[in-house]
Amino acid sequence: MNKRTLIFGALLTGLLALTYWSWKQLKFSPISPTTIHLTLDNAVESLDPVRAYSDDSLVVSAQVLEPLYQYHYLKRPYEIQPLLAEANPLIEREGTLYKIKIKKGIFFHDHPAFKGKSRELMADDFVIQFKRLAMESLKSPGRSLFTGLIEGFDDYGKLIGEDWTKLNTYPLKGVEARDRWTLIISLKKPEPNLIYYLSLNFISPVPFELVEHFKNDLSDSMIGTGPYVYRGFNGKFFEMQKFLGYREDYYPTSGDRYANVQKLLVSSKEKIPFIDTVRFYVTQEDERWEKFLNHEIDLLSVPKTFIPRLYNSDGGLATELRKQDLRLKHFPILANRWYSFNMRHPVFGKNKNLRLAVAYAIDYTKYIQVISQNTNLRANSLLVPGIAGYRPTEDLRFRYDPNLAKEYLKKAGFSDPSKLPEIVYSTRGTQAIHLMEAEFIKEHLEAIGFKVKIEVLPFSDFLKKGRAGELMFFTDNWLFDYPDGENILQLLISSNSPGINKSGYSNAKMDALYMELKRTTNLERREKIFKDMETQVFEDLPWIPMMYESSFVLHYPEIKNFRKSSIIRNYIKYLKIEN
Repeated sequence: MNKRTLIFGALLTGLLALTYWSWKQLKFSPISPTTIHLTLDNAVESLDPVRAYSDDSLVVSAQVLEPLYQYHYLKRPYEIQPLLAEANPLIEREGTLYKIKIKKGIFFHDHPAFKGKSRELMADDFVIQFKRLAMESLKSPGRSLFTGLIEGFDDYGKLIGEDWTKLNTYPLKGVEARDRWTLIISLKKPEPNLIYYLSLNFISPVPFELVEHFKNDLSDSMIGTGPYVYRGFNGKFFEMQKFLGYREDYYPTSGDRYANVQKLLVSSKEKIPFIDTVRFYVTQEDERWEKFLNHEIDLLSVPKTFIPRLYNSDGGLATELRKQDLRLKHFPILANRWYSFNMRHPVFGKNKNLRLAVAYAIDYTKYIQVISQNTNLRANSLLVPGIAGYRPTEDLRFRYDPNLAKEYLKKAGFSDPSKLPEIVYSTRGTQAIHLMEAEFIKEHLEAIGFKVKIEVLPFSDFLKKGRAGELMFFTDNWLFDYPDGENILQLLISSNSPGINKSGYSNAKMDALYMELKRTTNLERREKIFKDMETQVFEDLPWIPMMYESSFVLHYPEIKNFRKSSIIRNYIKYLKIEN
């Protein structure tokens, strides 16, 4: 071996060593496709942004569709920021005229409806979606947000009826495209929460080409501008893949104290999305745990029935979880849970004393122990902590008192419990937690003399029957869409029944207060309205607040940047997989 060969060999060895050292120091990793496996609680009822409203539908949609605004991923209290909009709205005419500039250079996912051309986002795509929201035939849960608010909105649905072909030719007075990049929204009155409405899935843009292609039925299709392209449902999972034409967008560069302490800013300034493929599996609660432990699922919101398996007897993380170096996190979420009566049903609706008997028949402490393993907090309000209008000092309204419950039965006209009519309690799903809850309420009500029949409903049937006003007595739940008390109080407005007001509650004073709330921007006055509305609800008692929800989340160590939020659903674009 000559000297030149020896020198070359030494240089090559040194170069390889330097390369390896650099790879270790800079943590370079080979580029390979990444897939995240997630779960859904229920089948998705619709993918159409005008109709999708269950949490699962919204989570799936949020990866593909984008509204005008979003919430900052790493800041609490929640902070609105532009998404498809270029900036915050320019508000004129004493809060009744909104001018919104749309970002340029944003493209929809490819679809045959676009005839092989790249379809750029336009202001008119939002106009089409507002018009679709106004169509009575589509029965959008979001329609009530804009009824009585946007000029011409209430009459537009009547004007075009079910003829979707008119969407492209019949103008909507209160929503127009001033030019290709400028959206104008004209209101009848100021609306302090409009910026929140514009961050909802309902306002995702829909080009008329898609309406025409699908004849206005987008139930099984999603074509958006988001970071992921929808590839369909194969009977087991919904799949989506990274949109290669996604615009330049980056991971946040700032956050609150939690974000800094949890080192959630490590990926700052890096281009998003990170993960190549997303799969949402529709699974049953009882199989989800094993699938997670077998690493068939990467991130798991732990079902309440499995919470005892998270810890050893000494309070430490369970051995089977520690062996896999799993991460366990506990988050409060903006969610409330309550018992609801159908106020139009002849049994409960006309007899407040009967409803009071139920309110005092419940062992609230035991309920929270059984349903949440003592991880949730008993509700003292219709609103939840972290929401404008919530008062932490408000007293608990009811207590567990079986004797008082029986007294109310007598006042209700049932001194002889054998004369009590049968009560039908409907579950809001078929998972173990729903069945446990049903047995809990049956046990407690029968202890004071009720006869209870349990109607087990899949979640889709629960929604359908509830919105049709066909339930008698049930548990309901609300994940806030935006951080303001108005969001949940809309469920108690008479114009929303039938619909999202599943209790069929109707009170003229409540309706008037709600309309005042919608036009009031003064924070002090809004606080007073919240209090007055809550006082009225507890007086009439269509609901019995039970608890504020929280969530335990387990994930594998390679999943980075995760932060739970019940209103930030487009979170997957921020996640990273690092082995």
